[in-house]
Amino acid sequence: MPEATPFQVMIVDDHPLMRRGVRQLLELDPGFEVVAEAGDGASAIDLANRLDIDVILLDLNMKGMSGLDTLNALRRDGVTAQIIILTVSDASSDVFALIDAGADGYLLKDSDPEVLLEAIRAGAKGSKVFSERVNHTYVNVKCLARKKIPSAC
Repeated sequence: MPEATPFQVMIVDDHPLMRRGVRQLLELDPGFEVVAEAGDGASAIDLANRLDIDVILLDLNMKGMSGLDTLNALRRDGVTAQIIILTVSDASSDVFALIDAGADGYLLKDSDPEVLLEAIRAGAKGSKVFSERVNHTYVNVKCLARKKIPSAC
């Protein structure tokens, strides 16, 4: 059986060490090929508009253009890649702002590497992906908005 074409990934983070670590993690898996890296939002937008990318891993808190502003610009430009936020913030305000702006997933940087890889793979295939803590926050806030007890949702 022929090997499937790997998902083409771009990593967007203003910390070179983080980009390198995520790249090395993805390169351990033949299902991914890192085709681009960007250290800021403007570079990410330029690359996303020029390259055929399946998945964009986007940091939220970057110097200059934020991840939210970058996401808004990418969606405004019609970029169809799956855009997964990869960040340290689990604040409900960040989660909802990015989901509302069109993020396809929201993963936390403190995730186990194996869990992160599986979530990125699921996201690349079109699933909405969330770290467990983010999903818990999302469900609780939605339940509270409906005036229900979170444990009953």
